[in-house]
Amino acid sequence: MRNISFILPIAALCIFIFSPARADAVPEENYKIVKAWYDEVVNDDGTENVKNTLSFAILREDAVERFKQYPISYSTSAEKVEVVEAYTQKADGRKVDAPKSNFQIDVSGGREGAAPAFSDETTLTVVFPDVAVGDTVNVVFNRAVTDPLFPRQFSNLHAFSKRVLYDDARVSYSIPLALKARYKSFGLTETANKEENGRQILSWTFKNTEVKKTKYTEVPVAEIGDEPGLIVSTFPSYAAIAESYGARAKPKAAVTDEIKKLAEEITRGKTDPREQVKALYDWEVANLTYAGNCIGIGSVVPRDLDFVLKNKMGDCKDHATLLQALLSAKGIESTQALIGANSIYTLPEIPEVDIVNHVINYIPSMDLYLDATSGMPFGYLPASLAAKPVLLVDGHKEGAKTPVRDKGLRKMKAVAKIAINDDGSAEGVTSFAITGPEGGSFSAQQRLKTLTPKRLEEAGEAALKGSGFQGSVTIEPAAWDEKTMTYTQNIRYRLQDYVRVGAPGALYTAPPFAPGSLGAAMGAVIAGMTVKDAEKLPHGFLCGEGIFEEDYEYVFPKSVKVLATPDNVSASTSVQAYEAKYALSGQTVSISRKLTDTSPSPICPAEIDGLYRELAPKVWGDLKAQIVYK
Repeated sequence: MRNISFILPIAALCIFIFSPARADAVPEENYKIVKAWYDEVVNDDGTENVKNTLSFAILREDAVERFKQYPISYSTSAEKVEVVEAYTQKADGRKVDAPKSNFQIDVSGGREGAAPAFSDETTLTVVFPDVAVGDTVNVVFNRAVTDPLFPRQFSNLHAFSKRVLYDDARVSYSIPLALKARYKSFGLTETANKEENGRQILSWTFKNTEVKKTKYTEVPVAEIGDEPGLIVSTFPSYAAIAESYGARAKPKAAVTDEIKKLAEEITRGKTDPREQVKALYDWEVANLTYAGNCIGIGSVVPRDLDFVLKNKMGDCKDHATLLQALLSAKGIESTQALIGANSIYTLPEIPEVDIVNHVINYIPSMDLYLDATSGMPFGYLPASLAAKPVLLVDGHKEGAKTPVRDKGLRKMKAVAKIAINDDGSAEGVTSFAITGPEGGSFSAQQRLKTLTPKRLEEAGEAALKGSGFQGSVTIEPAAWDEKTMTYTQNIRYRLQDYVRVGAPGALYTAPPFAPGSLGAAMGAVIAGMTVKDAEKLPHGFLCGEGIFEEDYEYVFPKSVKVLATPDNVSASTSVQAYEAKYALSGQTVSISRKLTDTSPSPICPAEIDGLYRELAPKVWGDLKAQIVYK
């Protein structure tokens, strides 16, 4: 199946707008980028100066509000920004400057002059005067990077979108030859490549006069180069990126007396190493919340662990560093590992830092990856990190990847029993169970704890309102079974006028209030099929195997005669099998459906989408089947 979330159905409202018979043509795009010049000068120590020259043309009214202002965010401690020029070029040729009084500055700072703990981001917002359709807003600003992420290193990934109009885009670099920068461009026109005064001078241009529409509803697997752009980097290898990160991260994982004492307390009574690892991991997941580090080079350097423990919060680097220190205190060797929290599954030839934007842990003796930031049950990574390239900070191995998830982890089952009364009202209960690591993540467990009786009552009222019925809905507290990794919940309801009595009628076979049902899953496939000429998926798309089941029972009163039930259905492809059985016994209609998906998760080749599309109409048609009664 496509990777979808299990959510309560949301009613959609369609609004039809009637246009006059005659109207002026309206541009399909609401803006275009007239000019986008990025000119970068890199220094020997990795610091840099970037001149940004940007112009945006307003083509439709719905773009005016967006481009009335232009925000520029930067790290106060590591960057400096200066606006050189900002103005609105009116359609009639007039130039209306943005005065300095139109510049707004928002600074993240500490209390009473103290240094900030989590972010030192400053946002300078330029407010353009008198913006209307047909105008062009323009801004020129310089950004100086005074404290590079990695000393004497430079890494830049620049991409342009095919889904945006560009008249004139340019990227240029002036880099010291001593830094030995390498580069690769994709879909750009090279305009300069020379050595001059001990520097490497590079330049590319780009133009896009026709917007490429997104015609595909899948989540594609991306590769650098799918969009026009380029990579420039002074890192000789991915091992060098891991080494540069580790140079400042590993000392932070030193075992102090405090760390040693904490590790002993957490693992007291446990002698098996794996049990100790689980205890340390579970403690960290339960006690350390997430807080980003947006202070200067804090995006690549962990905080001191005394700060992390005192505040019981940290980002992915802090989680990984603390866990490494706790493991070391118990004599368990581990290393941090860099990975991409994105849809890129193949590292580009030129090593680039931003692609590996997340940090986890690896324990070589157990061949075990752990992501304490995600809060997944012990031993499991999020599905989005499966089969991903990983850079081990210690013991780097070219081509290392996280493991593919075991089969059979993802299951969903919905069960409903509905008793229909003589007056057409109904009483029923829908139960659903979702099995898999995601249901047992710490964030999911925290959500369970926040579902107070009051919130459950409010959720029931909202569900009833969304259903269109009159009556009552009671959502019972959910439960999590760690041993089976199963999340369960029951929804009870009493509904008025559930069926029409005294005349022939038909009842859809899907019960009310069935989150995560097959209808939701198949609806995603059907939605994709409404788009013609879907764009290709050269690298495949994200998918997941699983078993989806429904068992429903409708009990009709003796005053109602069931005239017909749907026919049984059996259909399959090489990756999916669907079976639906219907039975009438006395006044009870029983429905049993099962979809088994054996797709090769986490990545499916494009041809599997064709198999999804082959089976989906048959399943969708069955899900819309009705019970006929009188």
